[in-house]
Amino acid sequence: MTRSKAEFYQQASLSQKLSHKDNHFQMLAGADRQISKSIGFFLTLGELGYIDLNDPNMKLTLALLDIQRKAAFATSEKVNEITKMGLMMPKGDDIVDAST
Repeated sequence: MTRSKAEFYQQASLSQKLSHKDNHFQMLAGADRQISKSIGFFLTLGELGYIDLNDPNMKLTLALLDIQRKAAFATSEKVNEITKMGLMMPKGDDIVDAST
C-alpha cells in the first residue's frame, strides 16, 4: 500500500499536534518501552513534587535514560536503512508544501 505525500504529512502533522499538546511524548517516543516508562515515571514524580528534577543526580539519571532511548531507536531493527542514514547525516529543516 503506497501513501500519497499528503497522507504522509497528515500523519506526521497529527503526531506533531499531539506532541505539542502533551510534551511528554517528546521524551517518551522511541524504540524501547521500558526506558520510556522509566522516563515517564521520573517525570511524573517530579511534576507531582515528590522528587526534584533539577537535582544533579536526577538530571544525570534522566540524561542517561534519554540517551538509552535514542540509542534504542537508532539501532532498532524496525528502523529502516534510509532513516538510519538520515540520522547519521543530518541536514537543516526544509519547508515542504504537502498540497502538491
